[in-house]
Amino acid sequence: MTQATSPHATIIGAGIIGISAAAYLQRAGYRVTVIDRVPPGEGCSFGNAGGIAFCEIVPTIHPRILMKVPGWLMDPLGPLTIRWSYLPKALPWFIAAGRNAMPDRVKAITEARANLALRAVSDLESLLSEAGASDLLVKTDTLRLYDSEAQYHAEAHEHAVKKAHGYEAKRLTGDECREIEPALSKHIPCGAFHGGWYFVKNPERVVKSIAATVTRNGGEIVTDEVASIAQDGGRASEVVLNSGGRRRLDQLVICAGAWSHLLAREFGDRVLLEAERGYHMVLPEPGITLTRSLTYASTPGAATPMEMGLRLAGTDEFGGLTAAPNWRRADNLWRVFKKLLPDLSEPGPDATRWMGHRPGTPDSLPVISRASRMGNVWYGFGHGHMGLTWGPSTGRLLSELMSGVKANIDMAPFRVERF
Repeated sequence: MTQATSPHATIIGAGIIGISAAAYLQRAGYRVTVIDRVPPGEGCSFGNAGGIAFCEIVPTIHPRILMKVPGWLMDPLGPLTIRWSYLPKALPWFIAAGRNAMPDRVKAITEARANLALRAVSDLESLLSEAGASDLLVKTDTLRLYDSEAQYHAEAHEHAVKKAHGYEAKRLTGDECREIEPALSKHIPCGAFHGGWYFVKNPERVVKSIAATVTRNGGEIVTDEVASIAQDGGRASEVVLNSGGRRRLDQLVICAGAWSHLLAREFGDRVLLEAERGYHMVLPEPGITLTRSLTYASTPGAATPMEMGLRLAGTDEFGGLTAAPNWRRADNLWRVFKKLLPDLSEPGPDATRWMGHRPGTPDSLPVISRASRMGNVWYGFGHGHMGLTWGPSTGRLLSELMSGVKANIDMAPFRVERF
């Protein structure tokens, strides 16, 4: 197949999912163009906790979490909050999330998440190896910390489900935790290895390294915003850019994160997608040393040692795509992890804060499928907190779908028609 006759894919979105799709499509023989309003890795992929959390197969919303939600919502700086003026718009999402928290749905969603995790590490390793950036992945298991033995035992069901899929949470005493990570508080009674949660040293550099491979292999990356997409006879025919440029379309792939449902709506697909706004703080001089990422059972989030310092990340805020950040939520992350790390330095003038929009679905599963009504439009979005983990595998699966290759997993749970 010559360069002139090989298929072409235009990908909207230059985060980990869009760039992974571009890289895997190139391997499948496609020419690729990636379009995003910001350079690769500078959107939501920039600010995550760096976790490759392939053991996280239990959905984000399940019965035990539902019991915690009312208490969390009472705290404006708690791990979950909603801007009440936004509630009417978000209500259909929350109703659907409640339905998906029923036991039969949780079981089915868990199976789908476990399938998506099967090659998460190897797919990322493949891309990093080609990019010459294998050192960015640290294969050291994350440590989960508890305030009490009862808190540890309260997660027994999740531990059992993960163990059944090969992810065993090994319990540690508080002293064993401190032997591994001396910076931990003496008041921590116990902890556990997740059994399958690595981390990367710089999420932005992960994406930029893969993007450099894409361009080196002949791909084009365009920094611009999509103004409109023309349609002709059941196909997307042309992308019009804000700069005035126009791009004819062969195949179109939507990997635009929390904005993806707005594009899908143009193609007749209604997707329940909410921007789960997450925050982080980076301490360049944290005053402590960690060898691995930490998570905390009391307050969802993670502390991860990275190239630029210690990143404290987490929280879920529902407020839409346009509301201003509430930087107190980023500052509160320091207070949360100060309980675990008593010698953690206070944020100085060099500390940085960030807010980004995680694209979350009410069933904790991404959309990886062809559009329901458009023959040449494909979707890869809705990964919630799992974009960095599932992004490379999503790119591979999209390339297989678009090339007519049978996937190694059941793709039905990820179809856009489920909404």
